[in-house]
Amino acid sequence: MKTKLLTTILLVGSSTITFAQQDSLSIDTYELNEITATGRRNNSYLNNTTELGGKFSGPIKDLPESISLVTREFIEDKQAFQITDLIHDLAGVNTTSPYDDVTIRGFRSGYESGIRLVNGMRSGYGYGTSFWRAPLTVNLESVEVIKGSGASLFGDIAPGGTINLVTKKPMARQKNYVQLSYGSFNTFRTTLDVGGALDHQDKVLFRLNAGYETTKTFRDNNDRKTLMVAPSFTYKPFKGTRLDFDFIYDNSDGYLDRGLTIRNNNFYAQPRNFNINLPTDFYKANFMTSNVKLSQNILPNLDFFANYMWTKYEEKLDELRTRNSYADAPKNELLRVRFQSKEAKDYTHNAVSYFRLKFNQNKSVDHKIIVGTDWSSYEGDKNNVLREARHRINKDGNKVELIVNLAAAEREILSKSSYVWRDKATFPFLNPYSTIGIYVQDHISVGDRLNLILGLRNETYHSYSSDLKKTYRTRENKWLPRLGLSYKINNEINYFANYSKGFVPAGADLIYKYQEFGAKEAYKTENSYQIETGVKIGLFKNQLQSEIALFHINRENMRISTGKYTNAGREELKQSSKVISQGVEIDMRGQITREFQISGNYTFNHTEIKSSPDELQQNESLGNAPKHMAGLWTKYVFSQPMLKGLGFGAGVYYVSERRMDNSMRNDKTGKPVFDNWPSYALANASVYYHLKGVRLSANINNIFDKYYYLGGFDYTRGFVGAPRNYMISLGYSF
Repeated sequence: MKTKLLTTILLVGSSTITFAQQDSLSIDTYELNEITATGRRNNSYLNNTTELGGKFSGPIKDLPESISLVTREFIEDKQAFQITDLIHDLAGVNTTSPYDDVTIRGFRSGYESGIRLVNGMRSGYGYGTSFWRAPLTVNLESVEVIKGSGASLFGDIAPGGTINLVTKKPMARQKNYVQLSYGSFNTFRTTLDVGGALDHQDKVLFRLNAGYETTKTFRDNNDRKTLMVAPSFTYKPFKGTRLDFDFIYDNSDGYLDRGLTIRNNNFYAQPRNFNINLPTDFYKANFMTSNVKLSQNILPNLDFFANYMWTKYEEKLDELRTRNSYADAPKNELLRVRFQSKEAKDYTHNAVSYFRLKFNQNKSVDHKIIVGTDWSSYEGDKNNVLREARHRINKDGNKVELIVNLAAAEREILSKSSYVWRDKATFPFLNPYSTIGIYVQDHISVGDRLNLILGLRNETYHSYSSDLKKTYRTRENKWLPRLGLSYKINNEINYFANYSKGFVPAGADLIYKYQEFGAKEAYKTENSYQIETGVKIGLFKNQLQSEIALFHINRENMRISTGKYTNAGREELKQSSKVISQGVEIDMRGQITREFQISGNYTFNHTEIKSSPDELQQNESLGNAPKHMAGLWTKYVFSQPMLKGLGFGAGVYYVSERRMDNSMRNDKTGKPVFDNWPSYALANASVYYHLKGVRLSANINNIFDKYYYLGGFDYTRGFVGAPRNYMISLGYSF
């Protein structure tokens, strides 16, 4: 049955969601306890609703804060295999490195500086936040960036925002899709997406997403093979009860790319493929993640949810890497390096439970109240091993420093047996921790126009010594409020404003072993708050959603790396007294017509270290935080009979210069100065052809073959973007 009407019927509890979208889908009906499906037209970049792990379910337009997102259709059109391939398309987000490592509104988000979410669950150290491995998009329905601290809902999150990965869910409707891709650097990919009901009553549903990639990349000694298998199941034994099971296995075999080293202070002196690591190096990683969720309707207006996720991360690594300094500065041709050999396993547990109650105070005031608790813990395996060498025994039997000559035509292949191992090497991982949060949130709707969100969370955070013997521990308790307002001015425009607080705790080592990090006293917890206001506009009959947001973030006691290492092998950290980030974001996504899709963004972001014990960083901007970023991607698909199925896509992207994290040279007076990564602009394009169940796509990126830097830390670790490259894909639905 076809319809041009957009119908949405939402009933909480053992609810039925019925929807139909313009000229494309038959009416489908799903019985759900929570909104986990979004009705939108095929090939559309528009997504009007969000779930945020169940803690807010409804239209994005009514949510009193900014959210940038990309849909599955957009991911497929860009042929994005990792979420880092989508960074330019997310307002306020910039790449720091090719790892799972970005800045959001100027603040670094990844590894020690901010967790990821998977369906609203804290990913800890595993799938979603491994740092070295950016998550694959094989099993993702969308990628959301929740701006602001989000701490009242999710705990200790860096103040700029966090990335929420929304995975694909099983459906009753049969789905089978396979895709083969080939492109530059001998890259071959294949993905599979199959699923449907396993019984006639649609009580047991399944979905299997899998992907495989082998590529040589454009970097020396950086080949990799990646395999991901992600099955999921849904079981609805009786009305009002639902169980969801998700599993992820992710395997990678390749190298760890530490970036390009800059020679003679010249950004372009080295070819883009140059890498200091050795052909004998390797990086092998395995993720295993399992997740089970219960959704239970108790009363017509009361639901209960419980969710548990477990992740195991396993890593084996041999690498020759920089020590972040030159032996012949300022000429900068002799790079000091070190060799590390590591075997490690890490475990993350995450549990969430909450009640959701709906009631009407009177005819014009509705309440959606959430009361819940969550718990998360992370710990490394007690048998983890890390060895490090900074010297070797040369052919003459002498102990010499490990140094790489960047100007040498040929390099000596060093033998692992020649290294002189240090007595002790310190793991660069997180301190083991456990944290528990209790929170309450009331989403109040007053009439048809006003939405209020009042939230409060109490977080108790425990951290333990990194030697895993728990010889010392810390405890911290925080109250974290969240206030939000959204007002519907008319059918097209909503005004919104919010206030939220956040924190990033100091690990136990930072408090009990602060001297190892170069500090004179114990580090303090980082505290932050954000004030945000703006408008959300629905253009072209609400088919093109736009946001204009003004924000101000204040962060105190922020820990900033100097790029140096202490004698204990720790990274030297300075604690700034006050840092601010403020600016404006413009974000749009959706369609102008059924044929013309668009996704665009612009960000102006001013960051400043207002006060710091390190005079060098006083009044400087934050590292890898550009003042200007812009991106635009458009797609047009012909609907005329003669050209039906043919489409074109084109995009342009710009990132202004941004400061390096660390100072690597002095000015004429001998004073250390910070250099900036050069600004860059890129152009990409694509062509599509759809014929019944067949989809043919061809993408070309960096059309003009720009030599540019995505980001980096200093002269010894700069991360260059890929040269001109292409990808051709053939997909088939059956």
